[in-house]
Amino acid sequence: MASGFNFELEGLDAIFTALDATLDEIDSRVDKTLYTLALKVIYDAKKLAPLDHGDLEAALTIGEVKQLIGVSYIDFGTTPDVDSYAVIQHEGFYKDASGAVRLMEPGEKTLSKGAYNGEMPGAKFLERAIKMNEKLIIEELSKVLGGG
Repeated sequence: MASGFNFELEGLDAIFTALDATLDEIDSRVDKTLYTLALKVIYDAKKLAPLDHGDLEAALTIGEVKQLIGVSYIDFGTTPDVDSYAVIQHEGFYKDASGAVRLMEPGEKTLSKGAYNGEMPGAKFLERAIKMNEKLIIEELSKVLGGG
C-alpha cells in the first residue's frame, strides 16, 4: 500500500502577475521621481552657474533613468562638448601655460545674477545644487520606496 502526501496550490500565477505589476509600478515611480529630482537639481545648478565665459546654463543636461544590477540612477551634468570648460568653472581654478594654478573669481556677468537660495553663483555650482536638494531627494525617494 502506497502512502504519500499531495497538495495543490491554485492562484500562484495570479499572485506572481500581481507582484510583477507592483514591482513595475514601483520602478516607474522611482524613475519618475529620479527624473523630477534631477530637473530640480539642474534648475538650481543653472541659477548657480557662472556666466562670464561661455554658456554653462545651456550645457547643463539630464539623461534618462537607467538601471544597472537592480539599481536605478540618472546622469546629469554638462554636455561633452563643454566638459573641460565646465570642470574649470566648477572647480574655480585652472593651470595657465606655465603650469601655475590660477584661481577664478566671479566676473561682472556672474555677479549680476545675484544670490539664489542664499548662494552666489560661481564655483562648485553643481555640487552646491545637489547639496541644496539633499533633504528633498531623501524625502521624495523615501516616499516612493515606502520609507516615509
